[in-house]
Amino acid sequence: MTEKDIKECQKSLDFVLGWFAKPIFIDGDYPESMRSNLSSLLPEFSEVEKQHIKGTADFFALSFGATLSFQLLDSHMKFQQLESISLRQLLYWISSEYNNPQIFIVENSWFVSGSTKRDDAKYIYYLKKFIMETLKAIRYDGVNVFGYTVWSLLDGFEWHRGYSIRRGLFYVDFQSHDKKLMPKSSVLFYQKLIEKNGFPPLPENQPIEGVLPCGFAWGIVDNYIQY
Repeated sequence: MTEKDIKECQKSLDFVLGWFAKPIFIDGDYPESMRSNLSSLLPEFSEVEKQHIKGTADFFALSFGATLSFQLLDSHMKFQQLESISLRQLLYWISSEYNNPQIFIVENSWFVSGSTKRDDAKYIYYLKKFIMETLKAIRYDGVNVFGYTVWSLLDGFEWHRGYSIRRGLFYVDFQSHDKKLMPKSSVLFYQKLIEKNGFPPLPENQPIEGVLPCGFAWGIVDNYIQY
């Protein structure tokens, strides 16, 4: 968390989101980090054009997930960046950077192995994680998120990763002639989540604190020597 690293992180986000978000949500012009790095390549806007661009979006449409082209980049071009599931942090950054706009998450998920069948517990974990991050951003950070959309309804062709990964709520049998569709476990999870409109304070959802009874046995096991 050095000053240099923070500036580099800001620059990275400016080049991904800021090149369109700052003109639309702030002042009609590109971020300063882009101006200083690409001054000869970026067009200049008149004051009339800036005012015309500013405020032309009804809401901030956010797509968040695994960058499927990320691994194609030369390793020296990654600048130590990593794929991250920290949706809450990004939502907070957008809110702080662009005057707390209305945010609609129009596409969100992660991926699981293409060998995954209908029991996709790992996908459910990602889905629950992202929606809980969204809820925390709304409840604790004051971020103005008004909608959430899962990507995607069906398994499909995922760019250069082809059929080696899956991101759908419905399993597609790509080997069958009619491409048979079957609901996964994540469908039921998402259905119940929508019915309850989130995570209501049910007893099974409550955290528990305390100590175990006196005389409770603790142990550790190994494949070769057991105690």
